[in-house]
Amino acid sequence: MKWMPGELDQRIKVVRETLADDGMGGHTATTATYATLWAKVIASAGNERQEAGAIAASASYKFVIRYRSDILDSDYIEWGGVRYNIRALPIGGQRTMYLEIVAERGVA
Repeated sequence: MKWMPGELDQRIKVVRETLADDGMGGHTATTATYATLWAKVIASAGNERQEAGAIAASASYKFVIRYRSDILDSDYIEWGGVRYNIRALPIGGQRTMYLEIVAERGVA
């Protein structure tokens, strides 16, 4: 699908978890913003289900960004203060201009 640069009008953060040495032979997981990018955000689907006596809601979104090859499946996206777990990260070719990342909120 073709996108126009002006459609990327939302600021998102790509956050990466890293392991830091704790000085006692172990590691501590820390997170840091890996990249701050412009994106087009498209709501895809929503879901509600009963879990342990409470309603659990989730929603799927597509984040369209300029193509980058350094985004990982283990990263997550922050948009509007909400965390979105990356679910699908398509592999692009050398001439790919945009990357369409499928991410979901409300799930671990």
